[in-house]
Amino acid sequence: MFSSDRKVSTTSFNSLAASFFRLADARMSDTQKTVLKLSCQLLKFNDLTVTALADLVSRRSNVPYSTVKWNLRSLKEMGLLTCGNLLRKGEHASLTREARMLADYFEQE
Repeated sequence: MFSSDRKVSTTSFNSLAASFFRLADARMSDTQKTVLKLSCQLLKFNDLTVTALADLVSRRSNVPYSTVKWNLRSLKEMGLLTCGNLLRKGEHASLTREARMLADYFEQE
């Protein structure tokens, strides 16, 4: 991701990661956090399209299906979710490594 001749200390990386988590916590809505956490849990053991993922997240939470779809779209725009589109229908949804780390952070809070 970052290219440099300088080594980044572990302390610097941990500080950057902590800032990333705090920023995401402050900027993401509670619904986005819920959708992210449930998506992470479901995608650990299931290969799902984004439509199937939205259906399961909605069924396992009190978030309406259309709201889940809207929030999954937001996660995709943030670069946290990859999935099919009109040209790649049926492609499985997948969370990025950063999204999985963020979901773990939210689970611990």
